[in-house]
Amino acid sequence: MSTPIQEYVQVTVTITDALVQAAGFGTPAIYDEFVEPASWTTGQRVKTYTSLTAITVDFATTTKVYKAAAALFAGTRAPELVKVLRQDTGDANLTAGLDAIEAADNDWYGLIAAYRIEADINEIAAWVTSATYNHIYIPCSEDIGIFDSAISIDIASDLQGFAYTRTGLLYSHNGGVDVIAAAGTVVSGVVTITETGHGLRVGDLITFSNSVTIAIDGNNTVATVVDTDNFTCTTTAADAGPGTVDYFARYNFPEARWVGFMLPTEPGEEDWTFKPLTGQTPTPASLLTLAEQQAVKAKNANIYTAIGGVGATQIGTMASSRFIDTQIGMDWLEARFGEAVMNQRLNAGKIPYTQAGINGLLAPLVSVVEQGERNGLLAVIADSTSGETYRIILPKIGDIPTADKTARNLPAILVTVQLAGSIVTFNIDVTALI
Repeated sequence: MSTPIQEYVQVTVTITDALVQAAGFGTPAIYDEFVEPASWTTGQRVKTYTSLTAITVDFATTTKVYKAAAALFAGTRAPELVKVLRQDTGDANLTAGLDAIEAADNDWYGLIAAYRIEADINEIAAWVTSATYNHIYIPCSEDIGIFDSAISIDIASDLQGFAYTRTGLLYSHNGGVDVIAAAGTVVSGVVTITETGHGLRVGDLITFSNSVTIAIDGNNTVATVVDTDNFTCTTTAADAGPGTVDYFARYNFPEARWVGFMLPTEPGEEDWTFKPLTGQTPTPASLLTLAEQQAVKAKNANIYTAIGGVGATQIGTMASSRFIDTQIGMDWLEARFGEAVMNQRLNAGKIPYTQAGINGLLAPLVSVVEQGERNGLLAVIADSTSGETYRIILPKIGDIPTADKTARNLPAILVTVQLAGSIVTFNIDVTALI
């Protein structure tokens, strides 16, 4: 694991509503619990893949990891690589697993987790907020409480209540459901699942995993739901009587399609609003009315519905209401400013503790601002009367406390920039003359 730049360069990016401390900028990552595939070493936590074909070597098409990867690579633009993060079956909890993962490899950014249970999403969101390195988390849920304005104990309300700036929830009718220990009865090698209220729909494909007492033939056998309350599939002839199974359905990973489409862009080039998700069906009005859409947005969650007949994400925010592209832009600024100063230091024999040495830091800082302007991330400072796009104040050698000089620490480099933001809603007044 590399030494974090913050050990030597401290950069703090502030915005009017919060203080953020973060580092780095990475790639998408898929997170799930599974046993190491044959190509992984024992205990390995992270592996990098550059294509869906490579994923297929290690993960069956019925697995959540494969489904998430297929969604990431499905768009008209896609990431160059994806990292798969492994939660070990022996980890005490998700937090312990993520700690071990980050200790092994911290160079990833957009987190896609194969978890849909509310408690799991909450735990991951809390971890991402306090993690040592920069990450954002885009979970997905089809919890019906999300679009009910009268309910305040759903996952969207939970995340909003914590005002998370690094977690942006997507509601989708095809987000995925997990069923744990569903009741079943085996007769003559056929298992009938009688669990009611499991959230399945007629036509859903069921993937069995970690069956508890019923041994389903071929660990990831797929069955089709033909009735809303029960379905059947073949099991081993030796099984008989009642038992329970674990299975999942509808893991279409719309959030992975969103992340896969957006992370390849440079921060500032685009926002996360009104984006198409290749292969994803927009949530229809029959499952999400206009009033319910507003309820979702009021909880700072996101949706994917048709606008004028075209599927589009809305509205592109984190649970705190901060726009996703704003958070990414802040992370980018912090990372690039830190890298610029660190590169200056690494490529010099030393930076002398003189006014000339201090002034030499201006050029690398300005280069970051200029790149931010080219990307569309930064704009003219709002209160500027001369069109300036940045203000950088370097400390005067005579004003620096002796203690800092003795410790070889340069304090109080002040940088002011203006995030450009974007226009999402429009108001047009038209006067028609006759």
